[in-house]
Amino acid sequence: MIKINLLPHATRKKAAVSRQMQLIGLGAVLAVGILLSLWWMMVSDTRELRFRVQQTQQELARYEEVAKKVAQFEADKKRLEEKVKTIDRLIAAQTGPVRLMDQISRQLPTEVWLTGLREAGGRVVLQGHAFTDYAIAEYMTRLHRNAGLFSEVELTFTERTEVDLEPIFTERTAVQKVPMKRFELTLKLKG
Repeated sequence: MIKINLLPHATRKKAAVSRQMQLIGLGAVLAVGILLSLWWMMVSDTRELRFRVQQTQQELARYEEVAKKVAQFEADKKRLEEKVKTIDRLIAAQTGPVRLMDQISRQLPTEVWLTGLREAGGRVVLQGHAFTDYAIAEYMTRLHRNAGLFSEVELTFTERTEVDLEPIFTERTAVQKVPMKRFELTLKLKG
């Protein structure tokens, strides 16, 4: 009988299988290591992204508060601008009548006095008394040339009348009634 030594061959096979198993095990360990490192990187990225999202949400909340304050300031600014415009209009309206009265009284000759004044629709109606027609004409000329507020000065009417001086003077005078000219002027405002 012939004996064949198969042991080394089996040992070689075991050694080859053992080496393959080691390579497979090493590959598996490397694969698990790579997978763990990838997992760790993803977890770290996730944490970082969550942190960034949280910071961004905090910034957004701060900006929303700032935006609310800006909107409130804009509303306050608009309201204040409207108040300033109203005040400017009131000041302009207030100085208009004052200027009008000032110009009317500055141009008034000594022989003329006014008994009434009305303003409506860009026109001013003056009523008064004068000693002569010349005084009325002088007043009209002064208003047209010097006042600068009127584009037209028209005499509506003039009539002869007598004025009682008793309400004007407290002491009795010999002449109770004085002949006068009662007149009405219509002035057209410029602009």
